[in-house]
Amino acid sequence: MTESPTRRISVNGVELAWDAWGEERPPPPLVLCHGFIGSSFDFALQVDALAADRYVVALDQRGHGLSEKTHDAATYSVAQLSSDLISFIESATRPPVDLLGHSLGGRVVLGAVLQRPELVRSLILMDTSAWSFLPEDPQLRALMGGFIESFDPSGELPDPTSMRGPEDDLIEAATPGSWRDHKLDLYRSFDPSAFKALGSELFSSQALSVRDRLPEIACPVTVLVGENDHPFVDQAPALAAELPEGRLAVIDGAYHSPQLTHPQVWRAALAEHLARPLRSGGSS
Repeated sequence: MTESPTRRISVNGVELAWDAWGEERPPPPLVLCHGFIGSSFDFALQVDALAADRYVVALDQRGHGLSEKTHDAATYSVAQLSSDLISFIESATRPPVDLLGHSLGGRVVLGAVLQRPELVRSLILMDTSAWSFLPEDPQLRALMGGFIESFDPSGELPDPTSMRGPEDDLIEAATPGSWRDHKLDLYRSFDPSAFKALGSELFSSQALSVRDRLPEIACPVTVLVGENDHPFVDQAPALAAELPEGRLAVIDGAYHSPQLTHPQVWRAALAEHLARPLRSGGSS
C-alpha cells in the first residue's frame, strides 16, 4: 500500500474510506483502527507484510483521512466512532475479527467490543488508554486542556511542526519522504470540527473511562506500547492486568507509533498476539 484507501462505504450517515489487502479467507480479518488526527495511511508501510498470511482491513474514521467531513462538532464523539466501527465491521468484513486500535482508536475499539463482543475475536490495544489520555504533569495537563478549549474550528488546524517531539527524528529516519509528504497532506484535510470535539473528549476530561468495565472483555488482549510513550506506558501494566485475558508487550526504544519506527518488532508482536488461542481452544 502506497496511497490512501480507494473503497467507500456508507455508515451511520457518513461515507468512510477503507481498503483491504490479502486473501479473504481464514484466519479472521485483521482490522486496523488509527488514532487522533491520523488515518489508515499510518499503517501503509506495513499492510503488505501483514497481508502475506491474512486478510487486512483498514479504515479512515469519520473526519479523518479520505472519509467524509461533516464540519459539525455535534457529529463527532468517541461513542459515535465506536458505533461507526461496529457498523463497518458488520458491513465490510466477516466477523469475528482481530481488531487493533491505536491511541484514540484504542478507546474506539474498547467501546465497540464492550457493545458487541461477538464481533471481536481478539484485541490489540496499541499506545492507548481505557481511562485517561492526559499527561501526569499538572502543568502539561492544563496546557493541553487550555489549548483544546481555546481552539476555534472555524480557523486553521494547528501547525504540525509545533507538535514536534523526539519521535519525529526516528520517523524521519525510518520512513520515505513521499510517505511523510502524503501524511502531511492528509493531516491538512482533517476536519477542524473533529479536532475540537474529539480533542475535548480526549484531553479535557476523565469522562472516557471504561476502566470499571474491563473485566467484561473476555477475548485475548495484548496491550502493546512504546517504552517511551507516556502516559500510556505508565498505565499499560495496570491495563493488561485488569483485562481477564490481558498481556503486556513493551517495544524498547519506541514512542507512540512503533509501526513506523520499529516495524519488525511491531510486526513480531502482532504475530505473537494473533497466534494466541481462544480460551475455549486452550490456555492463553
